Amino acid sequence: MKRVSGAGSRWGGRWVLLLATVLLAGCSLVSLAYNRLPTLAYWRLDGMLDLDGPQSVLVRQELDRWHGWHRREHLPRYAQALQRWQALALQDVTPAQVCEAARQVRLWAQEAGQQVLPLAMRLAPTLTEAQLQHWQRHQAERDDEFRADFMAADGTVNPKRLQKAVERAEMFYGTLSAEQRAWWRERLQRSAFDPQRALEQRQRRFDDFAATVRRIQQGGGAQAEVQAAWDRVWQAATPAEAAADARVFNDGCAQLAELHNRTTLQQRQRAQQRLQAFAQDFLVLSAQ
Repeated sequence: MKRVSGAGSRWGGRWVLLLATVLLAGCSLVSLAYNRLPTLAYWRLDGMLDLDGPQSVLVRQELDRWHGWHRREHLPRYAQALQRWQALALQDVTPAQVCEAARQVRLWAQEAGQQVLPLAMRLAPTLTEAQLQHWQRHQAERDDEFRADFMAADGTVNPKRLQKAVERAEMFYGTLSAEQRAWWRERLQRSAFDPQRALEQRQRRFDDFAATVRRIQQGGGAQAEVQAAWDRVWQAATPAEAAADARVFNDGCAQLAELHNRTTLQQRQRAQQRLQAFAQDFLVLSAQ
């Protein structure tokens, strides 16, 4: 079936979540967390696959290579973007402005993920049946965590989802008022995000990755198979899925714009200071 480009935010691979954690960490922790990123990513992959000795050596070498590339090529671009975004922090913003920034972040994720593909190409043929089963159990556990964090009865918001949304906002703006928290809850209740649909996407993506590994082990070309699987992460399978992804993406931009436009001057000033501190940290890290 022909695949169509999707506007939804499709984060391919758990290493992207680690990167996002670094980007959203407290400023005083950015340098420590970023410099430990290869180790954190290794632990995550080992937890997924139960790596053996030779695989561990390969993974550590490739993650170190990726980290050097990322430090050199991406961190200066993050700093430049954050410096631009500082100018918007004190103003009201539109959903279009938020979407523009989100598309830039998504492009970075695509580029960074592309640099990890050589590791996947070399690792996939070495995985044993026991490791594939370990990976499947690990994924099932992560799916259970997703259900616990996001699933809720119709018309309600999972408390964990709300708490995480509040924590992310307060990381930049400081403490939200009771009125802002109440608005955030109400806004999430009418969000275009569908947890059940998101879970099904996660499961389909895992099935696709697992099938890709098996095709490689049966003689399929690792480079072509891994590249195709990565491309599918960023594409929708049907026009209907692409339209649904676009609705979620655009609604997410609207949510963030609406939240920002409800903040006080003091909260916006704090957000501006946070962005400035992040930019400075990334410049320092890129020069190390």
